[in-house]
Amino acid sequence: MHKDIQDFAAASPFAPPPLPFGRFLALLLQALAAQGVRPCVLRNYQGFPDKNDGNDIDFLVPSSQLPLAMRALRSIEEVRIVGYTERYHVALVFLEGIASAPGVRAQQVDFIKNLTWKGLPFLATEAVLQAAMPRRAGESIFFVPSPVHEAISSLLSSLLVGGWLKEKYFSFVQQTFAQDRGGAIDALCPQFGPAAAKRLVDAVISGDRQKILACVRPLRIALALRSLLHRPVRSLFAIARYHANVMAIRYLPKALETVCVLGPDGCGNEAVIDKLLPLLRSTAAVVESLEFKPRLSWTRKLWGSTHAAGSRELAADGCFASMAKAFAWLLEEWLGQILGKKNLTLRIGEGRSYDLALAPQKHSYGGPMWFARLAGKLYPSPDLWLLLDMDVDGRKSKEGEALPAEAPRKLEDYHAFVKTKKKCVTLNASLPADRVTEEAYAAIIDMLVQRADRQLKRRFCALDAAVGDKEPAGGCE
Repeated sequence: MHKDIQDFAAASPFAPPPLPFGRFLALLLQALAAQGVRPCVLRNYQGFPDKNDGNDIDFLVPSSQLPLAMRALRSIEEVRIVGYTERYHVALVFLEGIASAPGVRAQQVDFIKNLTWKGLPFLATEAVLQAAMPRRAGESIFFVPSPVHEAISSLLSSLLVGGWLKEKYFSFVQQTFAQDRGGAIDALCPQFGPAAAKRLVDAVISGDRQKILACVRPLRIALALRSLLHRPVRSLFAIARYHANVMAIRYLPKALETVCVLGPDGCGNEAVIDKLLPLLRSTAAVVESLEFKPRLSWTRKLWGSTHAAGSRELAADGCFASMAKAFAWLLEEWLGQILGKKNLTLRIGEGRSYDLALAPQKHSYGGPMWFARLAGKLYPSPDLWLLLDMDVDGRKSKEGEALPAEAPRKLEDYHAFVKTKKKCVTLNASLPADRVTEEAYAAIIDMLVQRADRQLKRRFCALDAAVGDKEPAGGCE
């Protein structure tokens, strides 16, 4: 066994059991109250403190109190922040160490600053907070919106923003509007005007889905026109900030974290990834497997043609086709890094793309080796490498089959390759699969914690200094 495997196994004992959700909720509410933040939970609080009926916890806080809310979160020693991303209207925080659901060890907490569409508020934050009502959950007390405000936010968060109706909340919204039609219209009038407000409320009360969906366009037009008419400069600035934030998240790599698993055939790479994916749920907005396959139509045709060709044909005229395939994979991965992200994303996949440089024959590559090595260097480097190592002499694969004859040489190539990388953890694949998965999970969480900590220091240190003399949890550089 390699020394670095022993060192990592000794330095990474299994983490303590995650906090029950009820215990975490009580600690969070206490921490928020200690910072002077009146916690207002927007929805899905009916099961508190025993369970959370939603995928996250939505707190409504004024923008000025976001640093205090984050200070409260960072003061809870039993949990760790593994992800943070901020949009114009909401700050999304991902916490590890909470038993939020069976088999899940993370919880998402959203601090919603504004109830907006395209940066334009459809419900005033101050009005919701002023009308909020206290509610008890176990030994803790928090606040919830008035029924009318909760119904409006639950309805428009999907209808106005996404253009679709969320059935989960519809019966509550319909009942609330029917019981207090005048109150619902009054709450909507400042942003939409009386005509659009009455049309929406009556459509909801009638339960006609088609009429409700037909209200989307008039509502958006009314909101935009009234906002620009009454607050032209502020509204234009808000729209510009919203779109700039969306562009930054979708087209900059800061919202993407990638983990690459390397190891010779038989080390159980795919099994480790399959076990990691459910464990890592809620550590990012999207947790997905990084598939190594062509996605563009012309790339799929190229892949099919090179695989359909026989070895003689490939040796004769497969050079340019192989180089084109390598270039296509390179292009696709960079496009995947830049395009298509809507929020914080964690991707986990095998390092098959790097086999073009380490084992080109595995992918029927018939081009020059210098081009394969160049493609490997230009390929976007993952944030973390996990090398599955094992004593290949006389060993069998995880499936009980004999390891391929080239496994020792392949493992040496992998070791030489990862030595050039900044962040790599070597794991002992000879250990039981559950132990390997836990070690891989610990390495990924450590990487996420370090990255989130750097981001939080950049974002909140100056604000922490402004709100108090006490140094925030985690410290500032």
